[in-house]
Amino acid sequence: MKPFWFRSLLVLGLIGLVAGFVAAQEIALKLRYQPGQTLNYKVTVEGKVNLVSEVGVATDLQFKGELTQEQVVKEVANDGTATLLLTVSGKMRLVSPTEGTQPAEQEVPTTKVMMKIAPDGKVVEFKPVKEEGEKSGEQLKMLQDPFQALTMSASAWSLLSPNLPPKPVKVGETWDMSGTVPVPMPSGQSAQAKVIGKGKLLSVECKDGSEIAVSETQIEIPELGEVVTKMLPLKEMGIDMQVKGGTKSNSKHWFDLMKGLLTRSEVNSETKMVIVIQTPENVGAGTMTLQTQTQVKSVIELVSVKP
Repeated sequence: MKPFWFRSLLVLGLIGLVAGFVAAQEIALKLRYQPGQTLNYKVTVEGKVNLVSEVGVATDLQFKGELTQEQVVKEVANDGTATLLLTVSGKMRLVSPTEGTQPAEQEVPTTKVMMKIAPDGKVVEFKPVKEEGEKSGEQLKMLQDPFQALTMSASAWSLLSPNLPPKPVKVGETWDMSGTVPVPMPSGQSAQAKVIGKGKLLSVECKDGSEIAVSETQIEIPELGEVVTKMLPLKEMGIDMQVKGGTKSNSKHWFDLMKGLLTRSEVNSETKMVIVIQTPENVGAGTMTLQTQTQVKSVIELVSVKP
């Protein structure tokens, strides 16, 4: 009996030593894309929107979607900055609170963007890619309901890679993620969105022979409403709308240290906005104010890497 307990204590002691070594070791988290790579991610999104009018009438809308995100690595600079062609497509299922109303399933317009991303995850350039013959903002115009477009724009932030620590960190250490993120405009130019946040390395795990760094992030985009107002082609959609408000998110990420790739993210976000709509004279000039609260849960999983 004694040898069994002795071996058990020895194993536990070795596990403790290994865990202590990993915790004391500095870990470098860097993206390492390879030219010609194609990465495919599966994205599931679900959430709800609470909409309250200025007279106090509340409406709830639930949505669920399955998206795919393809990343094609076009080139990698000497400093590790990668140029990626991102293609996002899928379906969104909307559930109305009205009894007897069937859930509406709608195709999410295929969106392509060219993005330059540094090894620390910072997006340095973000430009929409137009198909031949496509007009500026045509993809977003396919979203006939501006509130649906607003909701999807808010949840789209979860598709971006998190900023990684600028230098090696130990388990338990934190890093600052504050800065700006470029946002594409219908004109083809970009605006800057202010981001406030921090990250923390939680642990390093072994899975299927790979070392996986697990981190958590807390992000706030306080002026998301102003950015969305500029981003959506509202005037082309015949809408005079101003949006104020921001979003906060808590996320957990899994990063393959050997491959230098993000393998999974779980993102929970809450967005609060005030929407002011000016109605044109031909339908009775006036102003309508709405308050929205959107809660979104997104899960992003790496499905395949080729070659």
